[in-house]
Amino acid sequence: MLNFAVREELLEQLRPDLDDAGFGASALRLLRWQARANPVYARFLENLSVDPAAVACWRDFPALPVSAFRGQAVCCFPPEQARAVFVTSGTTGGPGGRHYFDDLCYYEKSLAAGFQMFLPDLRGHRWLSLVPPLAVRPESSLGYMIDYLGRVVPREECWSFCDGAYGLDFAGLARALTAAEGKGQPVALFGTSFALAAAGEFFQERGAGWRLAGGSVVFDTGGYKGQRRALTAGELLGLMAGVFGFAADNMYNEYGMTELSTPGYAKLGEGIHRFPPWLRVVIRDPLTRRVCAPGEKGLVQFYDLANTGSVMAIGTLDTAVYERDGIRLLGRVAADDLRGCSLPYEV
Repeated sequence: MLNFAVREELLEQLRPDLDDAGFGASALRLLRWQARANPVYARFLENLSVDPAAVACWRDFPALPVSAFRGQAVCCFPPEQARAVFVTSGTTGGPGGRHYFDDLCYYEKSLAAGFQMFLPDLRGHRWLSLVPPLAVRPESSLGYMIDYLGRVVPREECWSFCDGAYGLDFAGLARALTAAEGKGQPVALFGTSFALAAAGEFFQERGAGWRLAGGSVVFDTGGYKGQRRALTAGELLGLMAGVFGFAADNMYNEYGMTELSTPGYAKLGEGIHRFPPWLRVVIRDPLTRRVCAPGEKGLVQFYDLANTGSVMAIGTLDTAVYERDGIRLLGRVAADDLRGCSLPYEV
């Protein structure tokens, strides 16, 4: 386990004004420690003949593929000592991944600080959720996120209209929206892309609609989980505006994953995801591992300083390009498409 002084230093680094030098020094220290303390990451580096002590820059630490989180405990402590374990849906086939936490203070600070950086002030809003509540899905990182933010951001109330089997309570949601509309109270509506699309189309087909108070926000957490046709961002924007009256400038998308502690955020219509400075994004060419130039498509890797108890360097099969001060996601590639050129990405 990290000693107290280092833990406090890392917690202090989760701040909006963290600069490159501060991130670099903390990231290098954390990665070298994780290379010793995390058996899965240590074996991964050994297979790649990487000597952690010889790596001089955090970018040069290979990113552990997210697939490594399936079927084994990727953690720097005995897994039975975990305070929380978040589980992915596993909808892409095979078992879901598991992210073990020995301490949630980094996760919670990252959530709150990042949310306040990129989202408007939601104090006083009526929070409505299309995500199962934490009480019925304690393994859900998304459920934990909404529950925790609902406790640290002052708001009028927070109601969930989704059960543990992801069934949506359309009647209850309609009553809550009507009550908010009648009071002129702004709403913050949280949901996966699937749930938002399902609710929007349900009410649209029945001719129902609302004109919610100015400042109302919709928060799309992404993902259709193969349960329905995926709407384009433009289609979802039109549906949310037409049925609920959300202004285009107040529709946000979150890029998050169970294996990370820090999500990124984008205006839904703009499509550029931005991240807090304690998470750095590296886009690499899968053939050469060279960092891509702006506009060049490559695989996305994340270096998340809030991932203290697992591994901060995580590789995905998502593709993106650097754009302005963020990234534009372009889709996901199949693992088979990388066979023969992806040995650095294999566990």
